[in-house]
Amino acid sequence: MARTIKLTLAIVGILLFLIILAIIILPHIVDFNKHKPEVEAGIYNATGYEVSLEGDIELSFLPWLGIDVGKASVANPPDFEDENLGSVEALQIRLKVWPLLLGQVQMDRVVLKGLNLDLVKDAQGRPNWIASRPEESREGVMLGSSLAYAGENEPAQQDSGDIFIPALDIAGLEITDSNISYKDMGTDVHFRIEDLDLLTERIRQDEPFDLQSDMKFKNFSPELDGRISLTTQALLQGEEKSIRLSELDMDLDLSGEPLHEPVKDARIRGDIVYAFGANSMEFSELSIQALDADLSGKISARELDAVPQIRIDLEGDNLDLDRIMPPPEENSETGNNPGNSPNSNPENDDKNNMDLGFLHDLALEGEIKLTSLKAYQAVIDELSAQITSGNGEMVISPLTAKLYQGTFEGLLSLKDVQDEAHIEMDSSLRDVQVKPLLQDVAEKDFLSGTAELDSELKTFGKNTDLFLENLFGEARIEVRDGTIRGMDLDHMIRDGFAAAFGEERPSRDDEETTRFSSFKGSFDIASGIASSQDLELDSPALGMTGDMRLDLPESYLESRARVTLAGALKEEIEERYALPQAGIPLRIRGPFDDVSVGLDIEDIVRDLLREKGEGLLQQLMDQMDPENEEQENGARDMLQRFLPR
Repeated sequence: MARTIKLTLAIVGILLFLIILAIIILPHIVDFNKHKPEVEAGIYNATGYEVSLEGDIELSFLPWLGIDVGKASVANPPDFEDENLGSVEALQIRLKVWPLLLGQVQMDRVVLKGLNLDLVKDAQGRPNWIASRPEESREGVMLGSSLAYAGENEPAQQDSGDIFIPALDIAGLEITDSNISYKDMGTDVHFRIEDLDLLTERIRQDEPFDLQSDMKFKNFSPELDGRISLTTQALLQGEEKSIRLSELDMDLDLSGEPLHEPVKDARIRGDIVYAFGANSMEFSELSIQALDADLSGKISARELDAVPQIRIDLEGDNLDLDRIMPPPEENSETGNNPGNSPNSNPENDDKNNMDLGFLHDLALEGEIKLTSLKAYQAVIDELSAQITSGNGEMVISPLTAKLYQGTFEGLLSLKDVQDEAHIEMDSSLRDVQVKPLLQDVAEKDFLSGTAELDSELKTFGKNTDLFLENLFGEARIEVRDGTIRGMDLDHMIRDGFAAAFGEERPSRDDEETTRFSSFKGSFDIASGIASSQDLELDSPALGMTGDMRLDLPESYLESRARVTLAGALKEEIEERYALPQAGIPLRIRGPFDDVSVGLDIEDIVRDLLREKGEGLLQQLMDQMDPENEEQENGARDMLQRFLPR
């Protein structure tokens, strides 16, 4: 019996020796490159992918089970135009055999050089990374993933909780000179990652390892170019089925169409956890420094495989949105309103239409608190907003701000109604200083004072032109203790009467201003036209009542009012011209950026002369200097103009 056992062990030993000897010698005496066609055919039959092995293949069995592949490519499915789905210049993978049999993956450093991967979805939503095996007409295999397509275009349902992460032990991962692009023909989403380099230290499950990467990226619509360089400490967590990136430190450059100013040397730091099982992500300890702004907070997302549920909590300081957003486009032929073009139809202006997809593509909740915010040249000292979005609707409430020594409180809602934006906004401004606000926002200096504004507005449409045309609601405004620059009503009245009576015109001050204690009115707004019938202006020298019509789509103003005199100015005019208490017609009209103001003095004088006739004539003649022939002739000319013949 013992002899039999010894003989058996000897035979087994000899066989093991021969097998090991064959493993060592076989790769050196068998040229696997001669069997490339068989290998390519085998891959095609197993996966449905047409693989071309252009470079050399080298196999090794001891001490590692390894493969080195030279240049290789994977063809696109027949329905796609581009020649290749992907290609690689060199790939090196080596595994230890015995741990593999125990369900463990121990590998030497994995080297991937010159990867080029072009991922495409056609207009029907079919991806090019899905291929069908020849013997299967309706089932497909996804390259590099355990996910499978159960039908021609429908993905099989997979329980994310069943994801298995094997026990990994990889000496490192090295990816160099690689490019990855993605293009969706149905949505025009098209971006590309270029010059991707990625290097890691030893990768072991539940043990942190260092990772660093550099890449360039390009988005094609809108055009956006960037560069990313990052370092982090990564951790694969088997029990939690997650990957954690701790102490992430990313440097970022951005430039392109969506940006008013290129972003240079931006820095993003924080910790990221992505849970495979729960399809969720959390970005905590977030810190963003870019364009002199400093933001911090937390972002989390759940249900990433369905409609993402996103939560954002951000605080920040010194954020200048004008350095990020491009300025509004101006049309040189039609002023600031492109809708004035005779050939334009705002409803068909697809280029400027508002994309409401974000109201459906994700659900968002968040709170944002900012200090020293700048937007559209307006400076906001503090802003606080709570945002809720999803199911085709967004609500921002409460929305509060401190700006220009005053306060703002409001509510904003945006709803998608059959691909059309419906907007409602209620707002209240208190104690806002008008002068610096207008100087910043409009670069104008024509009005000062302390303003209050209450408004309830609604509008709908697909772009900003339609928002103006479809604006409805009501508003009330009051400005206290202010000054109108560029219009001196006192001087205009004196000058008008002097001109009408042929007198010497009064001199004009260097700075034309009209001071007032209160200017107020209420507006009804319909179809973009704001109308007021109760405008009032009060000042020590005069008062004014009237109406106003603001055509917002056409940027045009028209107002008719009557000016009544008060104080010293009233006494002066009544004594000099025997003027009874009456209103002087005032008309204001013109484009917003070129308003003209005129007093209708001649109507007052004509009525006065018709009423008083000879008595007023004699009163005027008594006031004239008999030796001043020019003054006498002026009075005669005035009477010839106004008195009926």
